[in-house]
Amino acid sequence: MQTATTDTAFLERVAAEADREVAAFLATHDDEAPALAHRPAMARLLALAAVFTEPGSGFYRQESLAAAMRRCLDRLEALQGPTGLFDGTNLSSPPDSAFTLNDVCLTVRLVRGTETPDALLAEVDERLEAIIARSVDAMVAGGVHTPNHRWELSAALAQINALHPRQDIGTRIEQWLAEGIDQLPDGMYSERSPLYATAVTNPSLLTIADATGRADLLDHVRENLAAFLPWFNADGTVESVFSRRQDQWMQFGAAPFLHLYRRLAAQAGRADFAAAATWLARLPLHEPAKLLALTRLDPWLSAALPAEPPSDAGLPAPLAPAEAALGNCGAYRFRAAGSVATVFGGCDPLVPGVGSGLATNPTLLRFGHGAAVLSDLRLSRSFFDLGPFRSENTVRQGSALVLSEQLEANFYQPLPPAKQRPDGIYALEHEGRFSAGMEFSARAADVHRLGTEIRVQATGGHVGLDIGFEGTCTAFALELTFQPGGVLDGVEPAGAPGTYQLVSGTGTYRVGADVIEFGPGLPADPDSPAAYNPGESYRYLGGTNAAAGTKVYITGRTRGRQQFTLRGYTQPD
Repeated sequence: MQTATTDTAFLERVAAEADREVAAFLATHDDEAPALAHRPAMARLLALAAVFTEPGSGFYRQESLAAAMRRCLDRLEALQGPTGLFDGTNLSSPPDSAFTLNDVCLTVRLVRGTETPDALLAEVDERLEAIIARSVDAMVAGGVHTPNHRWELSAALAQINALHPRQDIGTRIEQWLAEGIDQLPDGMYSERSPLYATAVTNPSLLTIADATGRADLLDHVRENLAAFLPWFNADGTVESVFSRRQDQWMQFGAAPFLHLYRRLAAQAGRADFAAAATWLARLPLHEPAKLLALTRLDPWLSAALPAEPPSDAGLPAPLAPAEAALGNCGAYRFRAAGSVATVFGGCDPLVPGVGSGLATNPTLLRFGHGAAVLSDLRLSRSFFDLGPFRSENTVRQGSALVLSEQLEANFYQPLPPAKQRPDGIYALEHEGRFSAGMEFSARAADVHRLGTEIRVQATGGHVGLDIGFEGTCTAFALELTFQPGGVLDGVEPAGAPGTYQLVSGTGTYRVGADVIEFGPGLPADPDSPAAYNPGESYRYLGGTNAAAGTKVYITGRTRGRQQFTLRGYTQPD
């Protein structure tokens, strides 16, 4: 393959940060190796092998690493069960074992690529080779339980097959790939997760493509990386509110995307990817020792990127378009006048209930102007404890987005005589809110309804919210959660520390010279609590999905329509 000039400065930085990473865990955590789970034990061994075999590392050929490497090998061998799979949280799990075996194979490739192997590297190779050999049959036969596991498992099999070809391994990989890559039309994978896109799906597809010659798999990686371009934030994070996995509740750091954009920028000649990689390289490196190993095994990662003018703040142009949309995720982003508005209306139905694998984050809007950030805007309503507003349907109407939800709750009539039982014991059923032995399905119901429609208009650094209600008249609370560190004005305390209420006019939240103005407030109503209600599905077990930060509430009743405005601006010096 032909690549551009080697990026020497980048490689030197990676080696230096890898050294710091290894030095840190050797100084503070090396004695923990006998208690590590299999994945961190193997990750540590890969890091040690990366610096040990890197001529530019201060640890190059340092025999002082031998004991640490052997402790990791001992731990891996102890955790590998009789089937060849590893024990951990998910016992004898093929996909969990695949995460470890992918790093095993990377380490074997790294060791075998060393020009002058020594006795320590020969021992590492021999012991890892035995771990691989014991795992193959179970990995070929094993199953999965999440979408991304198919590709992590296939990547491990592809690397194993490249080391020791077997017909059944190739057949099994093709069986998984025949299901089709779970990519939505907007470029996201079905889990809609930056965490799993960076940690599993994209790296796995690259590995499979390289090992099997399936260049078509790179198209999926390119489409996914292109879809993420507008969703990076100037603070070094990437938007994840639309995810179906645990990162929907996180501020997800963008650094793990670096090696993906570098690889495809060089291989595909993508200037937009190069701009992303250049910006991402300004962040602290994610897992630098593993990145060091990858640069040794993948020449594309070592290639110099096109030069880009330096930027002290903000994002490069390819990462900051005026508008962006992920239609299948119900997510939209608008940038203007230094402000960024992110609208989310793509929650999944709560069937069978709140649980892993569903997009359930009720944050419907994020708004930032410079350092001032409204991280979460949510709407609670006191309606049978069914929880906050989650858009079931999002429609674009011109320049506006319309988010809507219909809630229903029932009261039940007596059972008809034909369904009555002398013993009073009836079928246990879940009726949408709760479960009981009342055979709900056999009863007539009195239905209560509450419809909520939110029209969002984002133009010129302003966001307008027009919230309308139909049906039951009850209390609502609009919750604005700001990232800590700023100063509020125009609000009054509302009970708990860090909690405020806007009862008239407009309020402001200021961080330095950056300001978010919001309002108008509504008069306080004793029957409309200034509080967030996560819903019974959380509170029943003492849980919550509340956002963290400084909170301001605007409360009222679900009658007619209410209009609110957000505006970002910078105060003059």
